[in-house]
Amino acid sequence: MDHDTSPPQSASGLASWLRSLVTTGVSEIALRHAPRFALPRVYAGHAVGPDVAADLLTTLGHLRTGGVTDVANVAIDDAIQTVLTGVDGARTHTFFSYRIAETLFEWGPWDANSMVARLDDAARAQVALACDSSEWIPLLDERILPQNYAAVLARCELARLRLGLIDDPAAVDDLTERVRTLLSVNPGRHLDDSVHGIGRYDIYTADVWLFTEPLADRLGPLWVDGLRTAVELVERTISSDGTAVAWGRSTGSLGAALTVELAAAAIERGLGDSPERWLARSRRAAGHLPGWFTGGVVDAHRNRSPYGYRGPFRRLQLTLDLYGKLAWAANVLDDAVPAADIEAVSDAALDEPREELIRLEEGTASVWSVCGPAGTFVVPFVGATRSDYLPAPRAPGTYEVPVDSELACWAPVAAVGDERHTVSGRPIRVEHRLGSDRESSRVVAVWDGLRCGSDLDVEHGPASLPGSVSGSWWTEGRSLCVSWDVSIDDGPTAMWWSIPERRDRPLVVEWTAGPGTTGRADTVVVDGISEWRSFWSEASLVHQFDVEPSTRTQVTMRVTPALRVASTAHGHHYDRSLTAAMGRHVAGSASPWGPLGDRSVDPQAVDLFHLHWPEWLAFDDIDAHRSIVNDLADRSIPVVWTAHNITPHEPTPTGTPQSAYEPAYQLWADAADAVIHHTHGGRDRFTARYGRGRARHVVLPHGDFSSLWSDLLVDRRTAEAALDLPPARIRIGLLGAPRTEKLVEEFLEGVRRSRRGDISVVSWSERSLESVPGGHEPAGAHMDPRIAVAEPYQMVDEATYALRLSACDALAFPFDPDGEMQATGTVADAIAAGIPGLCSTWWYLHESLGDAAITVGHRAEEVATALDALDDDTFEAARNAAVARRDHTRWSDVAARTLTLYEEVLTACWR
Repeated sequence: MDHDTSPPQSASGLASWLRSLVTTGVSEIALRHAPRFALPRVYAGHAVGPDVAADLLTTLGHLRTGGVTDVANVAIDDAIQTVLTGVDGARTHTFFSYRIAETLFEWGPWDANSMVARLDDAARAQVALACDSSEWIPLLDERILPQNYAAVLARCELARLRLGLIDDPAAVDDLTERVRTLLSVNPGRHLDDSVHGIGRYDIYTADVWLFTEPLADRLGPLWVDGLRTAVELVERTISSDGTAVAWGRSTGSLGAALTVELAAAAIERGLGDSPERWLARSRRAAGHLPGWFTGGVVDAHRNRSPYGYRGPFRRLQLTLDLYGKLAWAANVLDDAVPAADIEAVSDAALDEPREELIRLEEGTASVWSVCGPAGTFVVPFVGATRSDYLPAPRAPGTYEVPVDSELACWAPVAAVGDERHTVSGRPIRVEHRLGSDRESSRVVAVWDGLRCGSDLDVEHGPASLPGSVSGSWWTEGRSLCVSWDVSIDDGPTAMWWSIPERRDRPLVVEWTAGPGTTGRADTVVVDGISEWRSFWSEASLVHQFDVEPSTRTQVTMRVTPALRVASTAHGHHYDRSLTAAMGRHVAGSASPWGPLGDRSVDPQAVDLFHLHWPEWLAFDDIDAHRSIVNDLADRSIPVVWTAHNITPHEPTPTGTPQSAYEPAYQLWADAADAVIHHTHGGRDRFTARYGRGRARHVVLPHGDFSSLWSDLLVDRRTAEAALDLPPARIRIGLLGAPRTEKLVEEFLEGVRRSRRGDISVVSWSERSLESVPGGHEPAGAHMDPRIAVAEPYQMVDEATYALRLSACDALAFPFDPDGEMQATGTVADAIAAGIPGLCSTWWYLHESLGDAAITVGHRAEEVATALDALDDDTFEAARNAAVARRDHTRWSDVAARTLTLYEEVLTACWR
């Protein structure tokens, strides 16, 4: 859906944003599939049922209440009348009965209802029939229906009573008492949504209190207590993307919508930690909602999966169900907002550390909830044996499991013949073992064996594979660790663990087999296979650990999500080399910030911002830089800056002086969490100018470009011939872009003054308007034959650059040591080629090249003297040192140290 993904900060603004989202989506459906709101009879091969009409009516009704007068160029009352005219009374029941009846009440009692008056007799009869689900009440008495249907039927009968379609309140009173009994079973007010009392706590544990809101006055304090409990549960378990309950059935898009609904209710009734924090939770969830829709229709079935009973045949119904919830929330927000309005807190303020075991009942059903360096996730210990209820971590975007499936993830699976068995249902014991801090705490759960089957609501019986199974969960830094000890009486024919991975969030999975356990780690590609779809995405890879069957098996897994690093130098050979060397530990992307940012990158999917060259982020626009800094802070995204320079290399093409960028550099120096310098001299110079700020200042060498050039470098003679260069005993190259500090003219003048006849210089580093010996002078001018090439600098492809590098025996670095330069990447090229550098006294060159640096100065007279004095032993020693220098500048080492810094910076943010 083409809708802003950054909802407003204010409550009134968010309400309008939500209403606009719904209006746009419903309009798209009407214009594409339901002209003037005449619903189609078929949609994508499935008959359009009466549930679609009911949910469309509910949504239109809420929009009308919110002040919307027309949708898709149709007056909203006309649209509602059209939908009502098509209602099939006999096929409309339960959930959809009360939705029609409650919507109609907006126009008053039945006999004086102006909307009903617009219908003919036949349509009125159908609508009245659609509101009536009283024939379902006996099914509740006979226990054919789940007990939670008492709430559904109570809403149906209450809506009919209010409309005046029935006069006797007895049915409403009876059903309300049944609802009271159901909601009072658990003193903690968490609803076990199962028939057999197996401890199936899920999204409906919280949602039931919103669902029963029309009965609130009849239920009294019980209902307020229950809503307060639901609000507190979501506060303590909410996911980083705003999903209210990330485990169990019917989450995904519905989990995001529940957060928006609960936020409105909490703000309206003054419940929860604060209105400002709940508004922030709603904003976060709402920001993801446009990504759930295409052409107005929900994408919950495309490359992801809802529950089976919400399959493709219910795409339109699920779409309109979501729109109805969001439109309702917008109206409640409007009613709840005081005249002064309220503003949401920042994401940074919202993400507070937590590590707790939340007890859902007096028994063992519970949820381990974590928010910290290892991520924001929950691990449920609840009833039901389907994939969605097993003790696996849930963190949308990172840790996801298949929907409505027998594929068990993160837990042991034992096969006996064709049957598979796993831990499921309530554990017999759950302990929260507290340490001195969150990271040293752990949760331990114990089961009495493994169970066969994958059911939503099965009576709890003895384990199908009796024994003892214990699992331990804890975090270490950014890693989630799980250890299993499985002892069963009869050994299975196979046993394994599986961990699915999203394409955009690689996982580093380390398996360790305990004493007596033998296993084999493997990865299997599963993208495109529907059974590996979660509510949010499709797994692309499954990590599996296949163990040798035994009566006792001990396995530990350490799982670390790839760091999502947005780099302002994404695609640059420096960034490519660094990221490639980090392997699966880092998922790199372009930066979404600034005028040159990549808008396809979701800022909410960034863990760390790596800054290079601030001038190419927002130029000299200090307000733009400040806005980016503030946005990163609001999102709790730490900043690591590799300070390749201390000011831009050159004035901009428009003539902006380098000094104009110093305020932006100072801003980033103050904002950075860590600054990487390539040399100690560079660090000292940087901090002398900009101060140390709050950042860690780390010296890491500039990696060499051996991997970049290894396949492109050729032998010297081949390069010489390809470039049509004259033979020379020692060929000195000047490569790279011109710089103010790079005194190419001085070096060439030094060559002219030198008495050596065995050297040749090739310079592809001239300024375009600079006149130099042998380069730009007109024919007949004095030329030095030792200067074989003196050409203006221009960008060339990698193969041409590698050819030029291959032709050189040394590179010259005539940089003014008193200039503004902090580094030059051509040093990395020299090390990659294994050739020495003829250097000025600039500290960067000597600290980076070490013994591969031959000092020749940067003034013509110094260069001439040094060249004349250069002997073969010195040159050969420097050449050998250049090759050895690769041990100091290997990207694998630089990347490992950079990754450690990333990890430390992220961990420090949670202290």
